[in-house]
Amino acid sequence: MMNYNVISELIVNILRVLLIRRMMELFLPTEDEDRIKIRIGFVCYYLLTTILYNIFNISMLYAICNYLGITGLTFFYQATWKKRIWVSLVIFTMELACALVVYFGFSQKFIVQPQSIQILLFLILVTIISHIAYPSDSREIAFDKKQTCILIIIPVASVFILCVLLYGRYEGTIAMLICISILIINLSIFYLYHMMAQNYRNLRENDIYRQQTYAYKNQLDVIMESQGRIRALKHDMKNHMLALQMLLQKREWEEAYKYLSSMQHFMANPLEYSTTGNESMDSLLNYKLQRANEILDRVETRISIPEKLMLHSFDLNVILGNLLDNAIEAASQTEEKKLKITIKLEKGILFIHIRNSCQGISDGKLQHLKTTKEDASNHGIGLGNVQRIIEKYHGDMELICENKNMETDIILYIKEM
Repeated sequence: MMNYNVISELIVNILRVLLIRRMMELFLPTEDEDRIKIRIGFVCYYLLTTILYNIFNISMLYAICNYLGITGLTFFYQATWKKRIWVSLVIFTMELACALVVYFGFSQKFIVQPQSIQILLFLILVTIISHIAYPSDSREIAFDKKQTCILIIIPVASVFILCVLLYGRYEGTIAMLICISILIINLSIFYLYHMMAQNYRNLRENDIYRQQTYAYKNQLDVIMESQGRIRALKHDMKNHMLALQMLLQKREWEEAYKYLSSMQHFMANPLEYSTTGNESMDSLLNYKLQRANEILDRVETRISIPEKLMLHSFDLNVILGNLLDNAIEAASQTEEKKLKITIKLEKGILFIHIRNSCQGISDGKLQHLKTTKEDASNHGIGLGNVQRIIEKYHGDMELICENKNMETDIILYIKEM
């Protein structure tokens, strides 16, 4: 009988650890290269909790060690410390409530091990949480202080109540009903998270569309300025032609060349940095590069794409908008203050190369995109969206820092018109 109990406890704890991992993967982003580290971390957590449970059973010491172990597991994922605290706390609260429901209501009524009922209840909760439709980018959402307080206050209060139940004089049916109520209340947190994630996504999309509107408005101003110069030149074209004719008749070649250069200089619009004919590309680049030229010392562009490009304007804004914002911000903090952009299309492959001066980044290939802005919680999600758009077009991205210069290379596979 003892061997059966031991084997049963080991199996139940395996299921418990797998469910905890499932919960974490619902809310915390990870990279493929971190998978092995995550597996090792969960194996260590499994061995630790198995040993501690057999020594302390359900007790305050075991609960503290369990929470610290769950918190430690969150560090294998890519998230802010506020997100880690919330995820670890809510998982711990749900698991503790399940344990106490069984402890108060079923431990004396069934021959089977109480842990089996506990893990079944935990499985039901995780299944319910998994079927809540979270936005695809909800893992990257980083909470601000107000949002964190709203999400954390319920599990914190729940843990306090559960501890009072465990060490107070409550027992039996009343205590079990209180634990069930706490489970139901904590389930509402995930619906709240869903609404916050959806709202954040809508705000993010509205921000992109708003930026797109500003870009189109800026492009309209650029076009109107260019048309004004054309009308002015056309109005005086007869006089210009006569002046050039006289210079050529007198064989004053150098003066004629200077006159043509002055006409060309007059026609050049200083606000028009991109003239590909592609409305979306020109609008966005002219809008972003206008700011870049205001705060940077050196800005170079080499754009070679057709007028028609099978790339959604929203996706273009996500990629170039976020990367250029980050590159301009990083370059502005250096002494060189330089930025170079190369975009070209060859045989259905769109190449994007951005090179900017940077500081505080060690040389070598980078595995993750990191925002340089102070408000990283609000801008990190934008960089995560860049990666998703790249994956949408089956592309790839490489980031290399060398000699205080950051190089971002992106390839996207798109159809040519």
